[in-house]
Amino acid sequence: MTASGDKKELRLNEQIRGDEVRLIGEEGEAIGVVPLKGALEKAQTAELDLVEISPTAKPPVCRIMDYGKYKYQQAKRDHEQKRKHQASELKQLRIKSFRIEPHDVGIKREKARQFIEAGHRVLFVLMFRAREHSHADLGERLLLEQFSKPLADVAKMESPPRKDGKKMAMSLAPLANLKQILAAREKEEGRRRAEAERRLAEEMAARDLEHITRIIPKELVDDADDGSGGYDEAGDAGDDSPE
Repeated sequence: MTASGDKKELRLNEQIRGDEVRLIGEEGEAIGVVPLKGALEKAQTAELDLVEISPTAKPPVCRIMDYGKYKYQQAKRDHEQKRKHQASELKQLRIKSFRIEPHDVGIKREKARQFIEAGHRVLFVLMFRAREHSHADLGERLLLEQFSKPLADVAKMESPPRKDGKKMAMSLAPLANLKQILAAREKEEGRRRAEAERRLAEEMAARDLEHITRIIPKELVDDADDGSGGYDEAGDAGDDSPE
């Protein structure tokens, strides 16, 4: 087994040089300084690898481990770190004018919420046209009142509105505890759905009962209520029967 492609260029087994090593066992226990040959024999007996994890130490530190498993776990960690890095991208939303229609504001605000709840930062870029340059205060008000404040439940201000030439930019970042907030919200929404379904079931049952009492003759309902089942006190049928 070789260490080719490993970021740390770890040396394994026969690649390790020297007369002795400071050995760490497969369970992480410190065994101490042992001859390199003895360390290799211990690794072979356990059907594992001897990995030089600290070559600059005197003597070098080696550990007995499953190197294939180590490589797999390292690749998995690298992939997870890369995924987290990609998940924190900067998304840009462009607004053509502070005279934007309320409907369009709602669409862009909902898009920003989706980005933030997915873990992304959002950069709002507001454009100024012609005479709009003299109304930077209206642009700032739009960004703060229509985007920053309504999204405060999931985002924090990363960079306040700042005008630069024909543009004004503002950035928002997800709250540090956003995952907990979203989990709590989902739990509450689930509770509300369950409560709504329960109430609907009760209303349907009440309507069904009302419908049944409407179509069944009242005298039959009364007979069922008195428990006689249509029989007289002697237990005979209510009508005259031949002797």
